[in-house]
Amino acid sequence: MKNIFLALFLSIVLFACNEDNSSIEPEQPILEYAIASEKDEANTYTLTLRSSKANLHEGVNNVAFVTEGDTLPEGGEWKILPKMHMQMEGMTHMHSTPFLGFDEADNHASGIGQILFLMPTVEMGSWTLEVSYLLEDESIADWTFEIQVDAIEFLAQDPTFKTVVRVPMGDGDETLIMGYNFTAGEPAMGRNEYEVLAFKRMQAMDHGHGDGHGHLETYMPLNDLTIKSTPFMPDPSMNHGSPNNTDPSFVSEGKYVGIANFTMTGGWQIKMNVSEGENTYLTEEGQSFYTEF
Repeated sequence: MKNIFLALFLSIVLFACNEDNSSIEPEQPILEYAIASEKDEANTYTLTLRSSKANLHEGVNNVAFVTEGDTLPEGGEWKILPKMHMQMEGMTHMHSTPFLGFDEADNHASGIGQILFLMPTVEMGSWTLEVSYLLEDESIADWTFEIQVDAIEFLAQDPTFKTVVRVPMGDGDETLIMGYNFTAGEPAMGRNEYEVLAFKRMQAMDHGHGDGHGHLETYMPLNDLTIKSTPFMPDPSMNHGSPNNTDPSFVSEGKYVGIANFTMTGGWQIKMNVSEGENTYLTEEGQSFYTEF
């Protein structure tokens, strides 16, 4: 069956929290993409991608996949692969992006997880989400979502203000990748719980080049980081921090949770010192997470 979009619409749906706070509890409409399976001619397995916000965006996205129509056989497992396709000088360059969760899966839903999109959709590149349901290593149903990932644009023009932090880990090709997510959905004045997702990116030998079938890089969740954070308001007329903050600490694979106390509205950095043992990857003078509200 051909890859056909059946619906693109907005609705309000509430999802319960899972154990590690990867919740989908939107304060605004969520985005839903529904698509029929490409695999099975006899059954209609319609899979819906749901997001906690009204658009997918660079940085951390809380999403889930839910089936409709015919029931998938029990006992299978889900495979999820976000993929960027870049056209450069007549050659296709592909890369993936890190994600966590989707652990509480059954034959109806993939569970709730988080995808950290490293970059938005661009003129020369587009994102897909490839999803499969496998039973005894055999694919029962396949779906490919063609998705739009929006850029996050700040009023403040500073190249160190980031939604996604990327810094080298030593002299090799490995890179520290971090993204952040406010567990309430959006930041507000007062104490805000936030998550930091952290991964080590290991480059593929062929760097994803080829005819569209090149190898993709891999992402390993990092569990032994020490993160020291300082919320700071960089506006020259403000130029101050805030009290009663909590440094992010490890809670589950690749995830750290902290508290940022925003004492007023405006633009806020979350400056960080990030280390692993004796290795320091980031200091407060480097890249920082940034938000405006």
